[in-house]
Amino acid sequence: MRLFRKTPLIGEDLHDWIIDNFDWVESERPAWWAMAELIRPTREYFHAPGGHDHETALLVFEDIKRQLGTTQPVALEPLPDLPDELLHDYTRMSDTAGQYWDDAETPLITYNPKLMRRPVMFINTLAHELIHARLAPVVDDLPGGAPAHELATDLHAIIAGYGVIQLEAAEQAGWAGYMSQASRAVALTEFLHRKAIAPDDAFPYLSRRPASWLRKALASRKRVR
Repeated sequence: MRLFRKTPLIGEDLHDWIIDNFDWVESERPAWWAMAELIRPTREYFHAPGGHDHETALLVFEDIKRQLGTTQPVALEPLPDLPDELLHDYTRMSDTAGQYWDDAETPLITYNPKLMRRPVMFINTLAHELIHARLAPVVDDLPGGAPAHELATDLHAIIAGYGVIQLEAAEQAGWAGYMSQASRAVALTEFLHRKAIAPDDAFPYLSRRPASWLRKALASRKRVR
């Protein structure tokens, strides 16, 4: 009798690369791993009042820096007021949402102020760019090296605890980014497993499709154990 197996959620090489990065952080940067927790878009983690001004952005920025243990000076500046349609030009989302600049004495992160209308997307953007600063000294040491840097930045944001925010932000943006939603869900599942966090702590902050990806990743992990 022929047995049928479900197709894996992601390829074996990609899965191994995700696991290798988790292992690298645990062994080479244990302090990063020790401080990582499941960050959710709630008042428990973000203390800024409502608002779309730069002062509010700076408060969110400081919350994320604290969560990541970022002590190096990193500047934050808004981009010029760009047309709304650029936020829907998915081929340019990484340019219009935020960028990390490290060609001066103090690294600079720029952001599109219109992104603050979508708090989860805004948090995700700032977290992604701050992970750039975290990884800058070790780009060549990470599994995959420099060629995988942007992909690794997405992954290491998940390893740092922003998996729920990243999954939901990609759904809201309508654009997957560097990682696919499937690979994000697999990485978030690995994070939850290694941190012994119940999946029920993640699901309330995910809309239907991201929640479905996480359920698939959880089920896939159970099958291969």
